[in-house]
Amino acid sequence: MRFDDYGLCFLAGGQARRMGGGDKGEITVDGQTIIAHLIDRFSDAPYLFLNANGDSARFAHYGLDVVPDLMADYQGPLCGIYSAMCHLKQTHPAMRWLVVLPTDAPLLPASLIDDLRQATAQTGAKLVSVKSKGRTHPVIGLWSLSVCDALGRALIEEGVRKIDLFTSNIGCHYVDYNGKQDPFLNLNRPEDVTAYRGLLASN
Repeated sequence: MRFDDYGLCFLAGGQARRMGGGDKGEITVDGQTIIAHLIDRFSDAPYLFLNANGDSARFAHYGLDVVPDLMADYQGPLCGIYSAMCHLKQTHPAMRWLVVLPTDAPLLPASLIDDLRQATAQTGAKLVSVKSKGRTHPVIGLWSLSVCDALGRALIEEGVRKIDLFTSNIGCHYVDYNGKQDPFLNLNRPEDVTAYRGLLASN
């Protein structure tokens, strides 16, 4: 991969039901929204944009393009990934890779994209994702845009909605992260936010 050969999409297209609705990325922790924190952390990416549904104006203050799902009725993150791929192919045809990150994971390591790109170069995999503490995190990944058409067929013709179900067919290499703190901690429920703020206060 060249250093300018990828775009980075933050997935914010979900409904956050377990959080009571709203945009999880707009949760403020340590004086910043999670989205603002992630934009700062990965600002070196050649092109950053958001996948989100509903009124895109609510994200205007970030200055990023906002791409809605191409399928109606909140079909899940796999649809968000496909929509991001289609957008990237249309707007940046020279790019060959898509990095996908969630907007509810404030601890993502700054080295993450370099780690994914290195694993891709070493393995030749069309998809590289991550795991930690025995769990995989399929929403986080580096995707080759060469799988875009296959992903579209899986979504539209086969009704596939689970990321793991699709990736099991194309193969996925995992980068394993070990450490005391899970770098892929995500904030799904109000109590997760409370626990995370307590973690920040104790450090």
